[in-house]
Amino acid sequence: MNILIIDDDPGCLDSLSSSLQLYSHNCEAYTNAVKAVEIYRENHSRFDLVITDMKMPVMSGIEVLQNALKINCEAKVIIITAYGDVETAISAVNSHAYAFFGKPINFQELLETIERIETEKNAKKLTKEEHIRLADEYTKLKKAFEELRSLLEKSGGGNEGGK
Repeated sequence: MNILIIDDDPGCLDSLSSSLQLYSHNCEAYTNAVKAVEIYRENHSRFDLVITDMKMPVMSGIEVLQNALKINCEAKVIIITAYGDVETAISAVNSHAYAFFGKPINFQELLETIERIETEKNAKKLTKEEHIRLADEYTKLKKAFEELRSLLEKSGGGNEGGK
């Protein structure tokens, strides 16, 4: 998956990014939330997931989440924080965060959450592909029906039995 990671702590950012890359995820990491949101605005289709710290200078994780959802209403955003109180978690969930993790992050749970997002993304892609395939089949059947109707009308068979 392609993941945008935002954390004002360079150590946490590098650790998380490096760990996720070991599991074949492509990560872009930023300590500046404003810059990261701008990158997301310009290239949101490139990212499958945003992971952001909650408490950062200039822009909070909730603000990152709100911006991401304004840019892409289907954005998946995970919020992480060292301040894992109930109020913060409720705020994140009420703002439509996909998940909320306290620091230190349970990395196995994070990987499972990322896997769930990937599964949902793949299922949605298959659904879209199936919809396109069915629409194409419908178009072909409609055309064949119209051709058959035209042939029947030309042969005089279109009026028999109908009146």
